[in-house]
Amino acid sequence: MQLSEVKARPAVVLLDVYETLLDMTVIEKRVNQILDNKRGYFIWFELFMQYCFVDNSIVQFNDFASIAYATMQMAGRTLGEEIDEHDINEVLELLKHLPVHEGVQEGLSQLNDAGFRIAALTNSPERTVTERMERTGLISYFEKVMSAEHVRKYKPSLEVYEWAIAKLNVQPGEVLLVSAHGWDLAGAVNAGMQTAYLKQPKQMLYPLAPKPDYICTSITDLAGQLKAVHS
Repeated sequence: MQLSEVKARPAVVLLDVYETLLDMTVIEKRVNQILDNKRGYFIWFELFMQYCFVDNSIVQFNDFASIAYATMQMAGRTLGEEIDEHDINEVLELLKHLPVHEGVQEGLSQLNDAGFRIAALTNSPERTVTERMERTGLISYFEKVMSAEHVRKYKPSLEVYEWAIAKLNVQPGEVLLVSAHGWDLAGAVNAGMQTAYLKQPKQMLYPLAPKPDYICTSITDLAGQLKAVHS
């Protein structure tokens, strides 16, 4: 980032959760096994996100687990596989027990020490994410864990980001949204937030959206960049 492009120091670092903080590799492997296809996970996940966004567009709200379940069935039909209810429920249960990416705890500690407020904004159920953060010991770093379920919309709907900004009691430009998902960053920019892209294998930015303010390889890397820019 060029010096002329540096924005104001964010007051809040707002983190996406799945694939940004939590490692989805175990889910990918299990879904590929269930669907008997090395691209099974990507077919399912694309359908999963697509129909979250469909709900946004038709002013309908189905809970996250229900959409995950329905789109797993759809992925199975796409690949000519009849998916057992037990297998789908196993995947949904795995979503509650995912490991944390390497460097997350260290990075959160560095952000906390640097005086940044830290919060999470997820499309997943608040209870699921909060319980996972409690079990990993990370919950102490988070001022708030917020779920789009309260808005009955899903990111990247503008209403979700605006609701989060109001809950944090800050101006949009004072929030730095960190995510591994290009669509999430595009939504955050639309809401006036600063953005940071956390690189993960097989994820990518949306080329037609504005470039993120930061690009990092880990939360630790992001903390170092923020310290260097805003020291």
